[in-house]
Amino acid sequence: MQIEMVWPGPLSGRESGSGPLEVPAVPPGYELRQFRPGDETAYNELFHLAFADEDKLEHTRATALEDGFFVIEHTNSGHLVATCAAQHIENDRHPEGGQLGWLVGDPAHSGKQLGTIVSAVVTNRLADAEYSLPYLQTNDFRYEVIAIYLKLGWPPYLFAEDMKPRWRDVYAGKERTFTSSDYVIA
Repeated sequence: MQIEMVWPGPLSGRESGSGPLEVPAVPPGYELRQFRPGDETAYNELFHLAFADEDKLEHTRATALEDGFFVIEHTNSGHLVATCAAQHIENDRHPEGGQLGWLVGDPAHSGKQLGTIVSAVVTNRLADAEYSLPYLQTNDFRYEVIAIYLKLGWPPYLFAEDMKPRWRDVYAGKERTFTSSDYVIA
Protein backbone atom coordinates (compact mmCIF):
# COMPACT_ATOMS: atom_id res chain seq x y z
CA MET A 1 0.00 0.00 0.00
CA GLN A 2 1.36 3.41 -0.97
CA ILE A 3 1.60 6.39 1.34
CA GLU A 4 -0.55 9.42 0.60
CA MET A 5 -0.46 13.18 0.89
CA VAL A 6 -3.28 15.71 0.54
CA TRP A 7 -3.52 19.33 -0.54
CA PRO A 8 -5.50 21.26 2.07
CA GLY A 9 -5.46 24.48 0.01
CA PRO A 10 -9.01 25.77 0.60
CA LEU A 11 -9.04 24.26 4.10
CA SER A 12 -6.05 26.34 5.11
CA GLY A 13 -7.63 29.66 4.23
CA ARG A 14 -6.57 29.77 0.60
CA GLU A 15 -9.24 31.01 -1.76
CA SER A 16 -10.65 28.20 -3.90
CA GLY A 17 -9.68 28.48 -7.53
CA SER A 18 -7.09 31.17 -6.89
CA GLY A 19 -4.06 29.13 -7.96
CA PRO A 20 -2.47 28.59 -4.56
CA LEU A 21 1.17 28.16 -5.52
CA GLU A 22 3.77 30.36 -7.12
CA VAL A 23 5.35 28.38 -9.93
CA PRO A 24 9.12 28.75 -10.34
CA ALA A 25 10.26 30.19 -13.66
CA VAL A 26 10.93 27.63 -16.37
CA PRO A 27 14.67 27.74 -17.05
CA PRO A 28 15.97 28.81 -20.46
CA GLY A 29 16.12 25.92 -22.91
CA TYR A 30 12.97 24.27 -21.53
CA GLU A 31 9.28 24.61 -22.35
CA LEU A 32 6.38 23.83 -20.02
CA ARG A 33 3.42 22.63 -22.06
CA GLN A 34 0.57 20.16 -22.27
CA PHE A 35 1.08 16.59 -23.44
CA ARG A 36 0.10 16.40 -27.11
CA PRO A 37 -0.27 13.78 -29.84
CA GLY A 38 3.16 12.67 -30.96
CA ASP A 39 4.59 12.71 -27.40
CA GLU A 40 3.77 9.05 -26.73
CA THR A 41 7.21 7.52 -27.32
CA ALA A 42 9.07 10.32 -25.54
CA TYR A 43 6.63 10.14 -22.61
CA ASN A 44 7.03 6.37 -22.25
CA GLU A 45 10.82 6.71 -22.29
CA LEU A 46 10.65 9.36 -19.55
CA PHE A 47 8.06 7.45 -17.52
CA HIS A 48 10.16 4.29 -17.50
CA LEU A 49 13.06 6.15 -15.90
CA ALA A 50 11.02 6.05 -12.67
CA PHE A 51 8.39 3.34 -13.04
CA ALA A 52 8.26 -0.18 -14.43
CA ASP A 53 4.47 -0.01 -14.85
CA GLU A 54 3.30 -0.67 -18.38
CA ASP A 55 0.47 0.98 -20.28
CA LYS A 56 -0.08 3.88 -17.85
CA LEU A 57 -0.13 6.46 -20.62
CA GLU A 58 -3.63 5.65 -21.86
CA HIS A 59 -4.99 5.61 -18.31
CA THR A 60 -3.28 8.93 -17.58
CA ARG A 61 -4.69 10.47 -20.75
CA ALA A 62 -8.18 9.15 -19.95
CA THR A 63 -8.17 10.47 -16.36
CA ALA A 64 -6.28 13.76 -16.88
CA LEU A 65 -8.29 16.93 -16.40
CA GLU A 66 -8.61 19.19 -19.41
CA ASP A 67 -5.34 21.16 -19.58
CA GLY A 68 -4.01 19.02 -16.74
CA PHE A 69 -1.38 16.76 -18.35
CA PHE A 70 1.87 18.71 -18.14
CA VAL A 71 5.28 17.99 -19.62
CA ILE A 72 8.51 19.92 -19.80
CA GLU A 73 10.41 19.61 -23.04
CA HIS A 74 14.14 20.23 -23.42
CA THR A 75 13.90 22.45 -26.49
CA ASN A 76 17.35 21.71 -27.96
CA SER A 77 16.88 17.93 -27.96
CA GLY A 78 13.09 17.69 -28.12
CA HIS A 79 13.16 15.21 -25.23
CA LEU A 80 10.52 15.27 -22.52
CA VAL A 81 12.36 15.71 -19.21
CA ALA A 82 9.57 16.10 -16.62
CA THR A 83 5.89 15.30 -16.35
CA CYS A 84 2.99 15.31 -13.90
CA ALA A 85 -0.78 15.11 -14.33
CA ALA A 86 -3.88 16.50 -12.63
CA GLN A 87 -6.21 13.51 -12.73
CA HIS A 88 -9.73 12.59 -11.69
CA ILE A 89 -9.48 9.20 -9.97
CA GLU A 90 -12.10 8.38 -7.37
CA ASN A 91 -11.68 5.78 -4.66
CA ASP A 92 -13.18 5.03 -1.23
CA ARG A 93 -10.87 7.46 0.61
CA HIS A 94 -11.10 10.14 -2.05
CA PRO A 95 -14.62 10.11 -3.51
CA GLU A 96 -14.10 13.51 -5.18
CA GLY A 97 -11.09 12.07 -6.99
CA GLY A 98 -8.70 15.00 -7.60
CA GLN A 99 -5.25 13.43 -7.81
CA LEU A 100 -1.72 14.64 -8.54
CA GLY A 101 -0.27 11.75 -10.50
CA TRP A 102 2.89 10.38 -12.01
CA LEU A 103 5.59 12.93 -11.26
CA VAL A 104 8.70 11.94 -13.19
CA GLY A 105 11.88 13.86 -13.91
CA ASP A 106 14.89 12.89 -15.99
CA PRO A 107 17.90 12.75 -13.64
CA ALA A 108 20.09 14.11 -16.45
CA HIS A 109 18.23 17.43 -16.00
CA SER A 110 18.17 17.56 -12.19
CA GLY A 111 18.83 20.72 -10.22
CA LYS A 112 16.59 22.90 -12.40
CA GLN A 113 13.38 22.62 -10.31
CA LEU A 114 11.57 20.87 -13.17
CA GLY A 115 9.78 18.48 -10.78
CA THR A 116 8.74 21.41 -8.61
CA ILE A 117 7.44 23.29 -11.65
CA VAL A 118 5.22 20.48 -12.95
CA SER A 119 4.01 19.58 -9.44
CA ALA A 120 3.11 23.20 -8.72
CA VAL A 121 1.16 23.67 -11.96
CA VAL A 122 -0.69 20.40 -11.32
CA THR A 123 -1.50 21.52 -7.77
CA ASN A 124 -2.81 24.81 -9.16
CA ARG A 125 -4.87 22.95 -11.79
CA LEU A 126 -6.45 20.80 -9.06
CA ALA A 127 -7.20 23.93 -7.01
CA ASP A 128 -8.73 25.61 -10.06
CA ALA A 129 -10.97 22.55 -10.50
CA GLU A 130 -12.13 23.22 -6.91
CA TYR A 131 -11.39 19.80 -5.47
CA SER A 132 -11.77 20.21 -1.72
CA LEU A 133 -8.98 17.80 -0.77
CA PRO A 134 -6.78 16.67 -3.69
CA TYR A 135 -4.49 13.75 -2.97
CA LEU A 136 -1.44 11.95 -4.26
CA GLN A 137 -0.01 8.51 -3.74
CA THR A 138 3.67 7.66 -3.70
CA ASN A 139 6.17 5.14 -2.41
CA ASP A 140 8.05 5.55 0.86
CA PHE A 141 11.45 5.40 -0.86
CA ARG A 142 10.80 8.24 -3.35
CA TYR A 143 12.52 10.77 -1.08
CA GLU A 144 13.20 13.29 -3.87
CA VAL A 145 9.56 13.61 -4.93
CA ILE A 146 8.34 13.57 -1.33
CA ALA A 147 10.67 16.50 -0.63
CA ILE A 148 9.07 18.39 -3.54
CA TYR A 149 5.56 17.66 -2.28
CA LEU A 150 6.42 18.74 1.26
CA LYS A 151 8.01 21.94 -0.03
CA LEU A 152 4.81 22.70 -1.95
CA GLY A 153 2.67 22.19 1.17
CA TRP A 154 1.30 18.67 0.68
CA PRO A 155 1.16 17.12 4.19
CA PRO A 156 1.18 13.37 4.86
CA TYR A 157 -2.28 11.80 5.06
CA LEU A 158 -2.67 9.24 7.85
CA PHE A 159 -5.43 6.92 6.69
CA ALA A 160 -4.27 3.63 8.24
CA GLU A 161 -2.59 2.55 11.47
CA ASP A 162 0.77 1.86 9.83
CA MET A 163 0.99 5.33 8.24
CA LYS A 164 2.46 7.19 11.22
CA PRO A 165 5.47 4.86 11.65
CA ARG A 166 6.04 4.76 7.90
CA TRP A 167 6.05 8.55 7.73
CA ARG A 168 8.43 8.71 10.72
CA ASP A 169 10.79 6.51 8.69
CA VAL A 170 10.40 8.73 5.60
CA TYR A 171 11.18 11.85 7.64
CA ALA A 172 14.14 10.10 9.30
CA GLY A 173 15.43 9.27 5.81
CA LYS A 174 15.40 13.01 5.09
CA GLU A 175 16.95 13.75 8.51
CA ARG A 176 13.77 15.49 9.68
CA THR A 177 11.59 14.94 12.72
CA PHE A 178 7.97 13.94 12.10
CA THR A 179 5.65 15.89 14.42
CA SER A 180 1.88 16.08 14.92
CA SER A 181 1.76 19.38 13.01
CA ASP A 182 3.13 17.65 9.89
CA TYR A 183 0.13 15.55 8.92
CA VAL A 184 -3.61 15.31 8.29
CA ILE A 185 -5.64 12.45 9.78
CA ALA A 186 -8.35 10.75 7.75
